Amino acid sequence: MLRCPLLPSHGAAFTAALVAAALLAGCAGDSGSAQRAGIDLDNPDKDQSHWVEDAPPAPPAYDLKRLIDVATPRGSSVKVGIDPKTITINPASGVVRYVVVARGMSAVNAMYEGIRCSTGQFRIYARQVKGQPWEKADDSAWRGMDEQTGPGVLLRHPQQLAQGGLCDGPAITATPDKMAQLLRSSELRPDLYQYR
Repeated sequence: MLRCPLLPSHGAAFTAALVAAALLAGCAGDSGSAQRAGIDLDNPDKDQSHWVEDAPPAPPAYDLKRLIDVATPRGSSVKVGIDPKTITINPASGVVRYVVVARGMSAVNAMYEGIRCSTGQFRIYARQVKGQPWEKADDSAWRGMDEQTGPGVLLRHPQQLAQGGLCDGPAITATPDKMAQLLRSSELRPDLYQYR
């Protein structure tokens, strides 16, 4: 979200000229400027039946030492984190992919996932138990971030990651580095660190 600092008062004529210039600047772009990844950013809920996902690359290597933790319920013995070096953006399909790792008392499990900011959906491509090979996920369909992934199972981390920095509303945050910066910063995104 773009925020402008408060401008000093220069009178009505100056303010009117400033508003007119801003409006003209907003209209100066070409008619296709509101398009990204085949998505009408002015109407992101518009029918996207023509959308086709690219073939996801193999899951990238991750490192437990680089994880940025995601908030988990109070009393949970499982910690969830994202390795920022695994974040990739495909601007053609509008998909952000990453590896998230769940660490418990006796197990470490990783998931290779994707998020579509424009639709508020996520997908699990593959899973891995630490030390084992990656296995393709059986339940790999795109689903809403508020949908259950199995009987009684609601994954909260995709929505927290989207709100915490992977997405900027229905748009993708500019770069993986910017995403990591936002995810690390509790001052910039305090909603990420409050489990609901």
